[in-house]
Amino acid sequence: MVYSPREDSYLLKKWVSKLSKDKKVLDMGTGSGIQAIAAKASGAVIILGVDKNKKAVILAKKNAKEAGFSDIEFKHSDLFLAVNEKFDLIVFNPPYLPNEEHLDIGKDYDLVGGEKGNELSIEFLKQAVEYLNPKGCVLLICSSISDPFEIFSYAESFGYGYKILEELRLDFETLYCVKLWVKE
Repeated sequence: MVYSPREDSYLLKKWVSKLSKDKKVLDMGTGSGIQAIAAKASGAVIILGVDKNKKAVILAKKNAKEAGFSDIEFKHSDLFLAVNEKFDLIVFNPPYLPNEEHLDIGKDYDLVGGEKGNELSIEFLKQAVEYLNPKGCVLLICSSISDPFEIFSYAESFGYGYKILEELRLDFETLYCVKLWVKE
């Protein structure tokens, strides 16, 4: 399964469109390629989309080509394993649901971000520091379901500053689009 764009994807896309012009962009967990395509359409100069799901990489390539952006590069990668360069903007809409039986998500592990739901986001931020250019930043989607303030606490311990750019309240959760940068 490849994650289809939903409210979280469109919230992130809004900010990717605002912040990608003239930037070198990494779309982590590219899924359908929505963020990579938005970055290119907004004037990003180089875009790399990565996903650990090989089917997502194939779909993202197809969607980018259909959008007229065959120059976006896509790779199979579990987080940064196949990434060998630095970026001005790294975007990530991670799986963020907790691994709880009562959520009735079955074997759809592309939605689960760990036991509490935030472990993948924390690991991503720990690694992302090494892949940011000076003055680079991260755009991250977080959910109230998976304790975003614990993520922010870890981010600060990794040397990031952060700002919540926008909140989107839904029936069952609040989504946060967060900008993070390495403090000097």
